[in-house]
Amino acid sequence: MLLTIVDRLRAARDDQSGFTIIEVMVAMTVFAIIAAGVAAGIASTLYLTQDNRSREAALNLANQALDAARSTKDVFTLDNDTSAQTVGNQTYTISRTTNWINSDGTDNSCGAGSGVLAYKRVSISVSWRSGTSPREKEVALDTLVSPGSAVSSATASTIVVGVKRANGGPNEGVTVTITPISGGATSLAAQPAPTDGNGCSYALGVKPGTYRITINKAGNIDTEYKTSPTYDITTSQGGVGNKSFLYDRGLSVNVGTPVNIVGAPPKLPTSIQTSFRHDDVVKTVSTTSTTLFPYTDGWTTVAGSYTSTCTNVDPTSWTTPLNGLVVSPDVFSDKTGQPGFLATSDTTATARAPMGIFDVTTTGPDTVVSATVKNTSAVAGGDPGCAPSITYWFTGINSTSATTIALPFGTWTIRSSTSVGSSGKNIPSVAANPRVSNVNVAVTGDVVSLDPRTVGGS
Repeated sequence: MLLTIVDRLRAARDDQSGFTIIEVMVAMTVFAIIAAGVAAGIASTLYLTQDNRSREAALNLANQALDAARSTKDVFTLDNDTSAQTVGNQTYTISRTTNWINSDGTDNSCGAGSGVLAYKRVSISVSWRSGTSPREKEVALDTLVSPGSAVSSATASTIVVGVKRANGGPNEGVTVTITPISGGATSLAAQPAPTDGNGCSYALGVKPGTYRITINKAGNIDTEYKTSPTYDITTSQGGVGNKSFLYDRGLSVNVGTPVNIVGAPPKLPTSIQTSFRHDDVVKTVSTTSTTLFPYTDGWTTVAGSYTSTCTNVDPTSWTTPLNGLVVSPDVFSDKTGQPGFLATSDTTATARAPMGIFDVTTTGPDTVVSATVKNTSAVAGGDPGCAPSITYWFTGINSTSATTIALPFGTWTIRSSTSVGSSGKNIPSVAANPRVSNVNVAVTGDVVSLDPRTVGGS
């Protein structure tokens, strides 16, 4: 093609007719293609050169970080860290992670194994983003740093304390106090430092014996709601005594109206408990506010007092299908799908429990209604039962119009009287109310069944 163009140029020198516009456009197109290819090759070479330079700078930064770690006099001050550094026009993120390796081979952040603290693994990663690629690039190096000989003393011992948050991350800045109890234990020359970035604290050169570990941090609680939990530990010569705590900021919870009621809120008993469940952990309160441990997967909110012998208040305990019906998976949510237990911030949450409602009308002078658990043990219909029997009281019930009242799930015997605590013998008028979701309400005379089985099983 180029030879043809050259021939035409020579001919044009003798031929005054010149090039046609098409020939000019073809020539320009060919030139543009060749120029684009050359430009792409140059750009690719520049990009590759830039990437190599960035990678070389990242390796230098990683080596510098490793040298700094190796030169640290107190290896216990080495913990997780992240920083940024700019070289030229490129910004690099330098991350350091540390793990103890014990003489028994265990590898964890605090060195809470059964052997002596042998080495500390220090891993350095340097990452950056190149303008030529949206992917983050990274180089990584690691090293082992040996602690002082005092840690491996054959006669002394070490106490390692690890503190984790509810999400499994480290709880930094927790005060650790260690006091002697017995077995030759003596007072420490100085208390250990607060937990570091890995949530760890260490007491070195401890005389073997039994010690009490106490941790404290403002606003924090453990899973048993202790603000300053303790643990007794016994150390041996050349060994490591360790304890890990689950400890985090308390979650302030406000209890609201039932989650599954449409329209105006119903009348609640004069005194009713709310139970919070997380796996096998249960906390029952009689107030509208409480403090809970901030488990990342939240809590299940149940109306009433849930115990091992009173399980019918929890919808998930109704496991026996009834006429093909089972408990709806969204029983703890409202009609918009919003959960009954909802975290509103890192330290606050709202809680609403599902309940059943029905209408009741008294006769004559009666203004008080009582509801007493009828099934104290599991029955053939599927009610898991509640023992011992519980009675709830409602005041201000109208004798001329229906009052909507709410109760936990279960089977209840309804009576009316003139005062709270009196043995009501009168039977009020009771009727189901359609303003409730996820509840089957059955009324038989003075007995009301509030059943959470509302959807068909598979």
